[in-house]
Amino acid sequence: MLSRCLLVGLFLIASGCGRRPALDYWFVDALEKVFPDDPAGSRRLDEPRFHAARRSNLSIQLAVRASQHLGGFYVDALPLTGPGLPIDSVRVRWVEYVVVTSNTDNTPEEELLRKAPALFPDALLESFPIAIEKDKTRSIWITLRVPPNQAPGEYKGVLRLRLGTDEVTRLPYTLVVHKAAVPAKIPLAVTNHFKLGDAHVSQFYGVTQLSDQWWQLIGNLARFLGAYHQTSIVADPVRMAIAEPAGGGLRYDFRNFERFVETFESAGVDQQIEGGNLLARERRPGAPVMLRAWTLEGGKPVIRRLAAASPESQQFLNGFLPALHQRLEARKWTRRYLQGILDEPDKGETEPYVATANLVRRLMPGVRTMEPVGAKQDLGFMEKTTDIWVPCLGSFDDKLELLGGHVKAGGELWYYTCLAPRGRYPNRFIDFSLVKTRILHWINFKYGFRGYLHWGANNWGPDPFKDTQPVINQGRTYLPPGDAYITYPNRERRSFYSSIRLEQMREGIEDFGLLNELSKKDPGRAAKLASEMVKSFVDYVRDPAQFRRIQQQLLGE
Repeated sequence: MLSRCLLVGLFLIASGCGRRPALDYWFVDALEKVFPDDPAGSRRLDEPRFHAARRSNLSIQLAVRASQHLGGFYVDALPLTGPGLPIDSVRVRWVEYVVVTSNTDNTPEEELLRKAPALFPDALLESFPIAIEKDKTRSIWITLRVPPNQAPGEYKGVLRLRLGTDEVTRLPYTLVVHKAAVPAKIPLAVTNHFKLGDAHVSQFYGVTQLSDQWWQLIGNLARFLGAYHQTSIVADPVRMAIAEPAGGGLRYDFRNFERFVETFESAGVDQQIEGGNLLARERRPGAPVMLRAWTLEGGKPVIRRLAAASPESQQFLNGFLPALHQRLEARKWTRRYLQGILDEPDKGETEPYVATANLVRRLMPGVRTMEPVGAKQDLGFMEKTTDIWVPCLGSFDDKLELLGGHVKAGGELWYYTCLAPRGRYPNRFIDFSLVKTRILHWINFKYGFRGYLHWGANNWGPDPFKDTQPVINQGRTYLPPGDAYITYPNRERRSFYSSIRLEQMREGIEDFGLLNELSKKDPGRAAKLASEMVKSFVDYVRDPAQFRRIQQQLLGE
């Protein structure tokens, strides 16, 4: 029979407290990553005392390690009690390790958590019980959702550890709820691009596009993203249109596009509608810029890539764009809709870019254009053609005056990360610290950016737990670990698992919301706190304890 002897965080197997310890447990800051070989007590918090704003999410991390294999392990989170109503929105998950084959290159060793190949903590899974393997540390992830009207003050929580039905121990902790509240609408555009093509969703979910099961998946995706502050609906009207022959040309039905947008709106993702890029490039030397267009072949409508300058391409745009604009106007979506032209255009592609952007302006009045771009080149071609500039972090350190000029002229600025930047810049790679992920949205506030974009939310390879570095661009680009995705497939529920990186990204977005609220009453104080956290794009807080000190100042304000 299991004894319940407890001694400084050790659960002892068999009767009597003199037996060999079987289980260690200790709280670790959720900005730390817990590895399988971490010794018992590594980076233990001095006190399990946590701080949160109202209408916020808070991550708490518990590490466990056993000196022998233990099956049937459970963690139950009891409601927190204090001066207000009990806080009962408490979710318990466990952190799965994933394989990192090689480290992010062009990055100093001190900026990496450890040398690859190695197992790194990342995916968040939900099914209990789990097994605690002998001499391998495992992390339990607890997420608290603080209601918007929660009474401020100290709340007491308890984590109950069990082996089967036998209780091991109860671990108390304290949550301090501050008066500060995250705004209901955080004024930051956030977009993670998802891959939803037939081959991808069939592989991971066994569904085909536009089937009832596919629409169920889309609904689950919308609700998932809504919980993580996604604001953009990434909906490609060209691919989702139904084209029909009509009078020697084509007529377009946008019912699937509209249903897609409505599905996200019903989940609370109801701001920008990103329509994707009209143009694309061929991955071969000397190839012209191409256009994705509907055309007739043997009397049947098909999508083909055509040279952007060809008469057929211009004919398509002159028919398709007004038809789309008419539906946007009818749905009152025109000002929300953002049209992309060509992803990351460079100096050799400016002519088709400008021509197509000008055509969008003429045929779709009121529609704004946006584009991710490397800012190390001359951006003059974007000044009159692109409303929202989305430069890559790491490409504009010396271009802030130019970018500020775009804002003064009525434009808007977001930024994006992808397989860059590396080196000393923050990013959300798996072998980087979680502080580097969370700090991204302090950068947004400090430098006046109003949005964040990432291309890879679910660009999984065949086994995303064992291959975190899929190859793209026809085998030419080997990605840094985790760049391709920040979620994992939940096949059973046709949904998605989060990651500890996505959890910290959400909390960073909420930090932005709090900074923005503070700036309304004391802009100098908000700017000072942001500058204490981020001195430059490569000089920023890296220590979790220092991060928490500045965060608590923000909450106190």
